[in-house]
Amino acid sequence: MIYRQTLDCNPKEVEEILARCYMEGAFSVEEQDIPGGMRLLVFYYDPVEGAEVVDESIDWQAISDKPWVPVEIGERWWLVPPGHEEETPEGRIRLEYLRGQAWGTGSHATSQCCLRAVEKYVHAGQVFVDIGIGSGILSIAARQLGAGTIAGCDIDHPSAAIAAKNTGEDVYTGSARSIRDESVDVAAANINAVMLTNLKDDLQRILKPGGFLIGSGFKIEETPKLGMEIVETFDQDGWRAAVYSKSGR
Repeated sequence: MIYRQTLDCNPKEVEEILARCYMEGAFSVEEQDIPGGMRLLVFYYDPVEGAEVVDESIDWQAISDKPWVPVEIGERWWLVPPGHEEETPEGRIRLEYLRGQAWGTGSHATSQCCLRAVEKYVHAGQVFVDIGIGSGILSIAARQLGAGTIAGCDIDHPSAAIAAKNTGEDVYTGSARSIRDESVDVAAANINAVMLTNLKDDLQRILKPGGFLIGSGFKIEETPKLGMEIVETFDQDGWRAAVYSKSGR
């Protein structure tokens, strides 16, 4: 059984509240913007004060175990089920679906749009950071392309731990605010339009002059304005990944 606790708070209180929730046994947190503050949906396996039982009619394990088939993405990627024995087509780079919910496996349209953008904008030796890393498939792709330094973060501690295991890269629980100024060549943030807008100052701050942000997790009509030029978009099934450029000096 899963329990959900709903907490409304000031954005400045989020980190302190999350730390307390994880100490109490929380395994996942969803952040929502509400007028004047933040709403935290905190999930537990055991009952806690103020939590309610969650409808578990969605069987994520069944979704995760659905039959998968190889998919060609962009010009170079070949996304395949774990353990797939067919040889990788010539000129393609093999990526395996990752276990998890739709946004984490690589099967969702936003993940595939991001993979197309990563293919074009991430190059050997660069610093790549994945904000809201999920299961880590974009970091795995960046490593395949020869990125020099890779790091990721997620406000959901269990997700960060899973991503660290999946990728073998440095992953921490937190957000872009902990990253140094002008230290990143390419950042990816497959989250949503509201969170991208809330993080826009930090996302622009961490990019080197001339760096790129791959932002996604939103419908085409929801494309956020982040104070940077959109140089290219990658669309699929009504979803979009937009590539933002930080002007050089």
